[in-house]
Amino acid sequence: EVLISFEELKITDLGNGQLNFFGKLKSWVPQFDQDEIDAFVLTYRMLTQNNDRLSLARVSKVYEKDWMPSEASVRFREAREHLNDYLNSASTMEFGSHQIAIREVVDIVIYGGLAHSHAQKSQIFNSWKANEGISGLMWVEFYAAMRKALYVFSFLRRLNEVVINADI
Repeated sequence: EVLISFEELKITDLGNGQLNFFGKLKSWVPQFDQDEIDAFVLTYRMLTQNNDRLSLARVSKVYEKDWMPSEASVRFREAREHLNDYLNSASTMEFGSHQIAIREVVDIVIYGGLAHSHAQKSQIFNSWKANEGISGLMWVEFYAAMRKALYVFSFLRRLNEVVINADI
């Protein structure tokens, strides 16, 4: 949930049911638990950073083995593609003509804000966080992406359990 308010709102009727809204935008997320976010981000990073031994990229090599049931390989690949397609899609954030991809929002929040491991991303994160109009929208995009990732991770966990318990 994101709340948005306008200060000094001016509305212009363009006709044909179209309106232009002008004013200072303020957005925020009323329910924000930093501890929950930090805990999930640790798992997200472990599964998505290719240099981690439990990353999806490394686990995918197991699903490519000859002994792996083809149905399991297909489902694993589809789940990864589903998450990557979502992350590569456009977010609701746009600056001028630059449409921000969801993956870019996630990277900036994680590596610029939560992990503080990338100087340029930290600058961008801090500028978004300081802008009351963008801050809430950034967090909502990030939450939505983490929710999608959690759905895919849960699916892959169930898939792993089925494969492990299968009589191959």
